Amino acid sequence: MLFFVQTAARVRQAALRLRDAVEAHPGRVAAGVGGVLLLSSVSAFALVEYGPQPPLPTPSVVRQSVSIDIAPQLDALESQPRKLYTTAFVGRTDSVGSLLRRLQVTDPAQLRTLTHDKALEELLRDRGAMVSAEVDSLGALHHLQAALPASARDAKSVEQLPGRVQWRLLRVDARAGGGFDTHVQTQAAQAQTRVASGVVQSSLFSAADSAGVPDTVASQLVSLFGGEVDFRRDLRPGDRFTVAWRVYTAGDHVLRVGRILAAQMTVDGHSHSAVWFDPPADHKAAAYYAPDGSSLARAFLLSPLPYDRLTSGYGWRISPIFHKPEFHKGIDLAIPVGTPVRTIADGRVVYAGWGTGYGKYVKVEHPGGFATIYSHLSRFEVHVGEQFKQGEVVALSGNTGWSTGPHLYFQFFVHGTPVNPLNIARYTPKGTHLPEGLRSEFLASTAPRTRLLALLPGADAPVVASASSR
Repeated sequence: MLFFVQTAARVRQAALRLRDAVEAHPGRVAAGVGGVLLLSSVSAFALVEYGPQPPLPTPSVVRQSVSIDIAPQLDALESQPRKLYTTAFVGRTDSVGSLLRRLQVTDPAQLRTLTHDKALEELLRDRGAMVSAEVDSLGALHHLQAALPASARDAKSVEQLPGRVQWRLLRVDARAGGGFDTHVQTQAAQAQTRVASGVVQSSLFSAADSAGVPDTVASQLVSLFGGEVDFRRDLRPGDRFTVAWRVYTAGDHVLRVGRILAAQMTVDGHSHSAVWFDPPADHKAAAYYAPDGSSLARAFLLSPLPYDRLTSGYGWRISPIFHKPEFHKGIDLAIPVGTPVRTIADGRVVYAGWGTGYGKYVKVEHPGGFATIYSHLSRFEVHVGEQFKQGEVVALSGNTGWSTGPHLYFQFFVHGTPVNPLNIARYTPKGTHLPEGLRSEFLASTAPRTRLLALLPGADAPVVASASSR
């Protein structure tokens, strides 16, 4: 018993001495402990490094020669002509040769053969028609396809009796041994109604392009609302439009863009609407009307151009030619050379020629003592004595005469006295209202078109759709 007591006392004393030593020399104690641990790690690593290891497998290398001769394949690919698919539109001055060259057909023998092809020569009568072709990289034509123009009688009938007029589709196929096979297939013209909406950011034509609306339809919008909206001054970013128009197709080809069936424009918060109505029993009443049946016809359009920029107004100014004060008896509208110039009202051409200062100009007399002059033109589209309807093209704009840049000088006369063309609206009374006997037929005929416009989503996201029209 005494042994255990003495042993416990010695252990207690040793522990007290160890505590005192640690407290007196903490650095030495830590170094000693670290050294012990380090030595034990070295021993462990030594065991891993120099312990017995399993034998590694003997490496083997396999070599095999492969001969790949790709030269014949490359030669075959190089000698194989690549196919191109091209599209062109028949231009005003096109010949068969120029049209084929724009389709990338450059093979001399084919050009000589096709230049006098009767079907292709007939195609040139349809200015603006789309022609598609398959051509190889050597400039040889393989296939060509287009819609042949209809006769004047058929062109009129396609507007009135869609589906009953036969349109001719032209297809030209190259034969393997040389030469061509020409096929003319008849198809019935089908009428479709297409709709779109858009928002004006910079111009109406730019917004129409973004919405997928053809330029011809945008021009119709300008003509349709030209008596109510001054597209030079009134249009602002954020103005909206919705429009339904008719197209005529044969197969997958659009033969012609037809008239607007219904349209609505919101300009500066004011809404302008129009619908086309053509009663079968009274074609004289065929016209555009407001949804309430009031006529949209005006005696004068507000502008002879689809778009323009006013550069000089009516009244006193400093002449840019003579640099002295002069009274400007019209307005200057900046426009690129070659822009179609329309007559603003029905009338008769009384002069088409050259005038000092005016350059090439056209003067048109209108019923009621009115007259208009269109100056600085590049080309005439009329001759003296010719009768014209409102909106028809009389000339192309230019830069002739005393002019400092491409523009149109437009003048408006009332009983021989020039007045400000920007005030044309004061002289243009509205047309007559729809005859009362046709009101019920008018509402039944136009209601589906106005509902179709109402189905369009918000104009902030342009949408184009199409539907068959019977």
